[in-house]
Amino acid sequence: MAVKVTKRFPTDEDILELTANMRQLDIDEIKAVTNLGTLDCVVASVRNSEKHCCFAVFADGVLVCIYGCSVVGNPWLLVTNAMDSHVLNLTRRTKRIVRMMSKRWPILSNYVDVRNKMTIRWLKTIGFTFTETIEIKPGFPVIRFEMVRDEHTLPDTA
Repeated sequence: MAVKVTKRFPTDEDILELTANMRQLDIDEIKAVTNLGTLDCVVASVRNSEKHCCFAVFADGVLVCIYGCSVVGNPWLLVTNAMDSHVLNLTRRTKRIVRMMSKRWPILSNYVDVRNKMTIRWLKTIGFTFTETIEIKPGFPVIRFEMVRDEHTLPDTA
């Protein structure tokens, strides 16, 4: 049976649901890169994202993730534990979303916690490369991921 995937701009309820059901890897990553609490981080991420690039994603009515891209081209994704059941289906969709983001920003980049091996593998699968490892907060190394627009993702000039 096909999974029905829907998306919408995140509501306050979606943000609260994500925070209550967030995957531990994402909670740990928030601690590694910010001094904000989990809820404040999600609110700030949504607030700082381009409206046409920020969505809550549901599979059969269950919140799977919220993603976005900041106004300067920093893509982000925070997921619930429900993602484990839908990762293959959503990876195909994510590739299309990243191509769309590449039309808006010539470079997409952000950081991922080096302990988050699953997300690093997933980012490689959708086409990101990795550069420097730094510590935004002492004791929490993160690695920069990026995607540079190439001739295949140039925006339409018409």
